[in-house]
Amino acid sequence: MGATCGALGAHALESVMTPERLDSWGTASLYLLVMGAGLVGASHSSSQRLSQVALDAVWVGTVLFSFSIMGLVTLATLEVGAGWRAVLGPVTPLGGVLMIGGWLGWAWSRRSP
Repeated sequence: MGATCGALGAHALESVMTPERLDSWGTASLYLLVMGAGLVGASHSSSQRLSQVALDAVWVGTVLFSFSIMGLVTLATLEVGAGWRAVLGPVTPLGGVLMIGGWLGWAWSRRSP
């Protein structure tokens, strides 16, 4: 998904979005790509319930973070959806907190007894 969104930003949106918005789109795509790879690797490391809950938080956080950024820049580019932008704005940091908390929870679940 991250590669697809990155390619979309690099090719299809290049002539439509400002450089700042493309940069934000690129950040969102990069997080999708990196977190997805991390989740694939981490999901095979443990079957503990705490570990799985933590990784679920990372997954949800990544979706909220990345897609809220993509939604914000798309709506701003189209100059529509002021109400939606007001809703999506606070979703981005919430997603970031879930990602950070999820990775911390996963690390905690991996500690030696």
